[in-house]
This record gives sequence, C-alpha cells and structure tokens, in this order.
Amino acid sequence: MKIGFESRQGDTGILLVHGLTGTPGEVEPLGNYLAQKGISTLGPWLKGHGTNPKDLSKTTWQDWAESVHEAYTELQKRCSKVYVGGLSMGGAQCLHLAANYPVAGVISMATPVKIFDFRFNGIAFFRFLQWRTSSLTGGILDPSAPSHATYPFVATKNLFELKKLMDIVRVELPRIKVPALVIQGRKDSMVPPPNGQIIYDALGSARKHLVYLDNSDHVVTMDYEKNVVFEKVFRFIETSGESI
Repeated sequence: MKIGFESRQGDTGILLVHGLTGTPGEVEPLGNYLAQKGISTLGPWLKGHGTNPKDLSKTTWQDWAESVHEAYTELQKRCSKVYVGGLSMGGAQCLHLAANYPVAGVISMATPVKIFDFRFNGIAFFRFLQWRTSSLTGGILDPSAPSHATYPFVATKNLFELKKLMDIVRVELPRIKVPALVIQGRKDSMVPPPNGQIIYDALGSARKHLVYLDNSDHVVTMDYEKNVVFEKVFRFIETSGESI
C-alpha cells in the first residue's frame, strides 16, 4: 500500500480517498484538520495514481477498490471505529465499501452516481473511437487555493470503469445502513449537483445528512467553503452521525 498521508492519533480513525486522476493531497487538508482534533487518518494512493496516466489506463475500478480495502484493513488494526470518506470517485469507492463492510459511517463529497451527458453514458462505445480525453483539472473557485495536481489526461477506458462503479453504487445505496454524510457543491463543474440529492434519497441509513455548499466547485475540501466541510465532517464523527 502506498500512503499519501497518515496520522496516528486516537482510537477513532478515518480513511480518506482521493478522486480519479487525483492525489491524496485533495483530501489531506481535511485529514490535517481531523488529526488536530485527535482522529487518526489514512490517505492512500489508489492503484495507477502517482506515476503516469498510462499506468492508470491499465487499471480497473476493482483495482481502485482493492487499494481502498487494503487501506481500510490497515486502519482497522489501529482503530476500533473506522469512518470512510472520499472525494468524487473516492466517494463512490467509500459508498461501495460501506455497502459491503462494517464501517462506522460514510462521507461522500462531490460524488458521482449519475451523469446527465450522452457522451459519458455512451462511453462504452466512445472508448473505441478515442483512447484518451482531456484532464480532470480545475474544480476549485478559490484562486488562493493550492494548485490541484492531476494527470494531464485520462484514458476513456478509465471513464468507462468509473461508469461501471457508479452503476454498481447506485444499486448498493439502499444497502448502506450506517450513518452517512453527503456533501455537494452547487457550482460543481464536474459532477452534476443533483447527485447529492440522488445519493441522499437512495441511502438506507436511518441517520443521514445532506449538505449543499452554495459557493463551491468540485474539490470541496480545498475551495471557499472548505472550513464548513471540515467542521461538518468532524461534528458527524464526534456525534456518531447523530448531527452535523
């Protein structure tokens, strides 16, 4: 397992997962905040990331899920209570994990489960016409935010893998019974904002919360309302999902 960041604090821990073509640095600011509050953190690199785009093109959504599960298992060794949270594709991976393993709670941030674009929905076909597409850079409105490192392009095969993951997660959402926190920026340029409501409505959790951020793009952990995200996530963990 390749680790991006970690902190060994208390008996409660959180696994933080980055998005497609991204880096652990996307969620590290949240990890740093939670570590200061006494929560153990672990931010792994997903397979195919942190090297070059061609390495990523050889991976599947199951490879990324394996990286997430490996990190979750490692954090379980240190903490009796493990929360999972992810940004974008990382959020979908965390929802998938929560549907299949006994996590303490799940946080999805700017997570896609449905894309309203014929090109994406036809990616099974388009991947044979064009092997790569433009990068997934951007997604931050705040000009003072640190640079958001991603690969310069993404293979259309990887987008097809993302679609397969999304299709599976949509079906799994009612199976998730643990406390859940869904965070979505209203100005998200990558994931249609209705995804937040779609996820929230489908979750089987008795304790679930939906937070829309009025002035945030895709990378909510680094944008204008990052402090709101940090505080909501900490409150969610502190109260075991009772409130935010």
